Amino acid sequence: MNNPIDQEKIQQFLDRPLGQAKEKLQDTGKQMADKADQALTQMGGVLHKAADQLEAGSQYLNDSRVSDMQADLTQMICKYPTQSLLAGLALGFLTGSVLSQR
Repeated sequence: MNNPIDQEKIQQFLDRPLGQAKEKLQDTGKQMADKADQALTQMGGVLHKAADQLEAGSQYLNDSRVSDMQADLTQMICKYPTQSLLAGLALGFLTGSVLSQR
C-alpha cells in the first residue's frame, strides 16, 4: 500500500508548512537584525550627544572664572527653584552618606 504517489503527496503535505515556517523565521530574523541596527544607530547618536555635552562642559570650565560660574548657578537657581532644591537635597544626602561611611 505504500506506493510512491502516496509518499510524494505526504512529502508535499509536510514540506508546505515547513517552507512557511522557514520563511517566517527568515522574516523574523531580518526584522530583528533591522531593529538591532536601528537601536545601535540611536545609541551611537545618544553617545555622541553625551560626548558633545561633556566637551561643552569642559570648554565652559576652561573659559569661565569662578565668579562667572557663581553668577550662572545663581541664575539657574532663580529660574528653577524647585529642581534646585531637590538637587541640593539629593547632593546633601549623597554627601552625608559618603561621609558617614568613613
